[in-house]
Amino acid sequence: MSDPILSYIKMGSSFNPRNQLNKLSEIICTTLFLTILFFCMTENLAARTNKIAPDDSSKSVVDKVKDYSQKDNFLSKFLRTIIVKDDEPQSENKTHDSDLKKIRKYTGRIIRKINIVVLDVFGASVNNPKDTIRSWLQDEGNSLHMKTKEWLIKNKLIFSEGQFFLPFDIQESERIIRKTSYVYDVRIIPQDIKNDADSVDVMVYVQDIWSTNGSIAYHSGSKSGAFSVDDINLLGFGNEFKGGLKFDPALKQGWDWNSSYSVDNIEKTFLSTNFYYQSDIDRQQYGLMVGRDFISPIITWAGAIAQSWQVTRYPDLRNSLGLFENAKYNQQDYWLGYAFDLKPFDPNTVYQNRFNIAGRITRTVYSQRPEFDTTDIFQNSTFYLARIGYSYRTFYQDSYIFGLGKTEDIPLINMAALLFGFEKGSNSSRPYFGLQTGYSFYNDNFGYFYGGFQAGAFRSNDKWLDRTSILEMLYFSDLNKIGEFKWRHYIGSRYSYSYDPIRPLDILDLSNEDGLRGFSNSYLIGDKKLVVNYEADIFVPLKFVGFSLAVITFADFGLISSFNSSLSNSMLYQGYGFGIRIRNEHLIFPTFQFMFGFYPNLPQSGGEHFNMFNQSSMYYQFNQFQFSAPSVVVVR
Repeated sequence: MSDPILSYIKMGSSFNPRNQLNKLSEIICTTLFLTILFFCMTENLAARTNKIAPDDSSKSVVDKVKDYSQKDNFLSKFLRTIIVKDDEPQSENKTHDSDLKKIRKYTGRIIRKINIVVLDVFGASVNNPKDTIRSWLQDEGNSLHMKTKEWLIKNKLIFSEGQFFLPFDIQESERIIRKTSYVYDVRIIPQDIKNDADSVDVMVYVQDIWSTNGSIAYHSGSKSGAFSVDDINLLGFGNEFKGGLKFDPALKQGWDWNSSYSVDNIEKTFLSTNFYYQSDIDRQQYGLMVGRDFISPIITWAGAIAQSWQVTRYPDLRNSLGLFENAKYNQQDYWLGYAFDLKPFDPNTVYQNRFNIAGRITRTVYSQRPEFDTTDIFQNSTFYLARIGYSYRTFYQDSYIFGLGKTEDIPLINMAALLFGFEKGSNSSRPYFGLQTGYSFYNDNFGYFYGGFQAGAFRSNDKWLDRTSILEMLYFSDLNKIGEFKWRHYIGSRYSYSYDPIRPLDILDLSNEDGLRGFSNSYLIGDKKLVVNYEADIFVPLKFVGFSLAVITFADFGLISSFNSSLSNSMLYQGYGFGIRIRNEHLIFPTFQFMFGFYPNLPQSGGEHFNMFNQSSMYYQFNQFQFSAPSVVVVR
């Protein structure tokens, strides 16, 4: 379990060493976008330079730009280097019955040989692996990248040579590999063997992503700075390294560092391990973990062992001497789970009904506690938590949902789980009860819908304590087309509630990802809230130096109230805006979203009604419905 007081004290944001790099990237990308957009929309530019023939007038602007880039002049060569039409067949990624039929005809054959081909980051794709047309910029990028080792990909396959060919093994292996952080896409193709109808060869095409990232920043005013280096596929061996160094006069020694190292799929067991050290002005934490989740129906046993040590400084709390309060503790965390089915596995299907039983033990021992702790937040404790669950899970493939063109595996599921726990503390003990449910479906004409409900609470002295509940839904429409442009609608809604009669504190807010994007107000808090978000994305059929682009419009609405009032009496806060999303999905770099928002009503006078802001992650996310370590219900 995490630090218990963080639910009640609002901590200041830590220093982010990537801020300056992100600001520079914003300027570069925005300038590039506006330049190219002006060129694309100004069709008479081509006519004035006589580079596009009159009989091309029936073509779209997008095709004209592409044709113009093939001319033999400086501007054409420049455009050819930085801008291309998105010709990749990524808009038709949905799983169709015809695809399954092609695979199923090989069912029962013996797999004679598995061939692994790891493609370059730029250029060829898994749908067109023999494409050798690249720009000089792509060639330079490929030459600096170390490809994933072929045996690493082979270790992620759930089938091997000499086994029977099963459709489930093929599609599940694709999904597992595609979920890997350093893989862009994968395609597994069975191949006939001449004069041998009982055997089959299997080709596995995998395309890497650029795995290295770094940043550097310096603030002359505070004489502070930082730099970091990340690699999610170190030397092509699939290991992840993250490290950084900070310089700041406010730090105790004037400098500090953080680092982590992870190893994935140890000896083809899907076990992973992680070692980490993190430190900032108010916290120091280090630890290790080894384990695996129920990443696939083939996993029967899952679990993890973790150990961490932490020192936390609370600037908002002072002891009798007027000094800041500190908490120092170590935590052991263990969990084990078992999944099973009541009926035999059918190899012709791509889903399974799975029952899941899991248990978790988390022990927290304090070596230093704040002087004033009247509610036993910092007591030594052992928390036992058990889960009994059931799920029916399958996937379909699509694109342009949370990404900008890459293949995405979307879960479809019915699931329910019951939680039973007991917290045994040095000063007090109490049981815990929880419920988690989820349901989703997809229809070609309607789109995707997910709905879920979670609730949990402790019980003590005939009272329900730390009561939390979440009711949420997410809908996105099917992908639509306007000419060569694509667009999609998103609607999300979430009701959150968190209340503890012993400590009736308001911990929910409507800021940014928790409510209205781009909206920030530290005084607007409550114990219950209702948020509705709408977004429309238009995906542009052009790429700028490999970066894809989407134009975004949004409308957000939120209600929030304290424990002594109701939502119906609260003000309806609103946010409206537009922006752009830019990302090259062949790179590790995060998504850049540059947004402009308007907020007609504010909780107090003198606030800013307009805001320009950026985001580095998608605003909408869906529940992956993957059973992992049992955990209490947490609201946001």
